[in-house]
Amino acid sequence: MKKRVILLFLSLLIMASVPLIAVEGGTGQENPFSDLSKNKTISPEKETAVEKKTDSGSEKLNSETDNSKQNEAIFKILDTSSGKVISIEEKEFCIGALAYEMPPGFEPEALKAQTVALYTFFSRKRQQQLENPDPKLMGADFSADLSKGEVYINEDQLKEKWGRQYDSSSKKIHSAVDAVFGEIIYDSSGSPIDACYHAISGGRTENAEDIFGIADSNLIAAASPYDITAPDYLTRVSINADDFKDKLKAEENSINTELKPDDYIGKIKRTPSGSVTEIELCGICFTGLEIRRIFSLRSAVFELEYKNDEFIFTVRGYGHGVGMSQWGAQGMALQGSSYREILCHYYNIADNAIVVSNNKS
Repeated sequence: MKKRVILLFLSLLIMASVPLIAVEGGTGQENPFSDLSKNKTISPEKETAVEKKTDSGSEKLNSETDNSKQNEAIFKILDTSSGKVISIEEKEFCIGALAYEMPPGFEPEALKAQTVALYTFFSRKRQQQLENPDPKLMGADFSADLSKGEVYINEDQLKEKWGRQYDSSSKKIHSAVDAVFGEIIYDSSGSPIDACYHAISGGRTENAEDIFGIADSNLIAAASPYDITAPDYLTRVSINADDFKDKLKAEENSINTELKPDDYIGKIKRTPSGSVTEIELCGICFTGLEIRRIFSLRSAVFELEYKNDEFIFTVRGYGHGVGMSQWGAQGMALQGSSYREILCHYYNIADNAIVVSNNKS
């Protein structure tokens, strides 16, 4: 036990020097994909199929994608920066998406858990588009601004990002993907679950119903105590009273500007896990997600106080807080949990819900 604690402490010291990046679209949803990844420079190097917009609609340049079985073996991304649909083989996508989501210095079991989670998440998006296509996606499974490096990082970019550490880092990412490639989490109806994830919880994850307004038995609050060890678990944002009022007024013109700063902060409502759902400021009710966006906070788990002519946000965690915490997964892995134990913990599933996808069997 003593040895394990020492290893955990040393590992956290090492990881603290690794800058983490983050569906959501953090997603306000924030980036709906995740919250850990920020150094995102993406322009897929290998395109197994590319579609272009023509007078007759979307023309397939690779006839092999006509086969529905092969369509299941690729992910199609609408690059919002170019308007093109880029198709990427599943395994290549998992490698680039995992490298985007987690640093290679994370524990192998955490990397495996993230691989299964992201494969499940994007497989669900693909299935939803097959069943109910969104014309705006032009046949793609989802969209991303690849010029800004969202979702997936190609090999050339990884070489630039990792530099001399490319070989060792690439080996770790490939090893994790190879170990679990094709594994997916299914619900009782045989569909991929909504396996969303985020960078750092506030110490306990959130119920999807409390954050997104939709109940999901796979996305219920779970303890995530290791998040507190993450770099920047706790952050502070300070803003003077005039700027604070101006930002609120730009969002809602009817705020009460006659109030004194001492009286700006009214009632606050929270989820059981700590995220602000409603907060009264200058006589107007805002949602926690609105305040997160307005003041560029890392999460909606925050405290707010007025002191010395400044409003001070004290923020815990990073992201929407629903689903798997990536730093929580790392903490569990350091304590000896397997990737399956991590997934079962965060998604409220039984081990037998994680199976090889139909097109891999």
